[in-house]
Amino acid sequence: MAAAPPQVAPDIDSDEDLQRLYNWVDEIALSRPKRNISRDFADGVLFAEIVNHHFPRLVEMHNYSAANSQSQKSYNWNTLNNKVLKKIGYTIHPQDIEDVSRAAPGAIERVLKVLQDKVIQVQEGQLRYRAPVANVVPRVATSREGDEPPLAKISGRGASPTAASGRAKAERFQSEVDAELLVEKEQKINELHEVVDIMSEKIKKLEQLVRIKDAKIEAMSQKLQKYGLA
Repeated sequence: MAAAPPQVAPDIDSDEDLQRLYNWVDEIALSRPKRNISRDFADGVLFAEIVNHHFPRLVEMHNYSAANSQSQKSYNWNTLNNKVLKKIGYTIHPQDIEDVSRAAPGAIERVLKVLQDKVIQVQEGQLRYRAPVANVVPRVATSREGDEPPLAKISGRGASPTAASGRAKAERFQSEVDAELLVEKEQKINELHEVVDIMSEKIKKLEQLVRIKDAKIEAMSQKLQKYGLA
């Protein structure tokens, strides 16, 4: 069955939900200070860091660089869509990518809220995946003694039994994630080997042409010397 097309992220229902979302974001140590959330998240890097915090095996941060140009911002968001988010059952709608990358007010909050919901659903075992790494469980933030985990604070209740077993599930399925990432890297290596082989053949042919040209130049020089023209 074909995957459902991406939907535009819905509006956030209440100020309370919006404040819980901001608190959820603030619990994660990001690489840049948050001054204006619309502009700060426009290039997708901080969003990738949040996904990496909860799904550390799915995000390769070197794929995402800070950007001012619209093209690089779109590249970051599309890379997130194609390489990461689809594995947790989420695809950002193109209109949302356009709005977020242009720092439209309220756009990043809507997209972050969908991500927050996905994280909670995965943590509670409610989300089914279409991707091969369907059962990846998000990393649970380590809490200090006496503190509730961030997701428990957001939901307003203690961690469910399923959430408590998240770490055990992560260990059980970690090998599957590692295997998929290894296959992807091996494919990239094989592709690079093929490129190297092709370039090596081209270099050999060029060297052969150079030798032929040198031989012709040498023969011409000898003829010129023979007739006293050199």
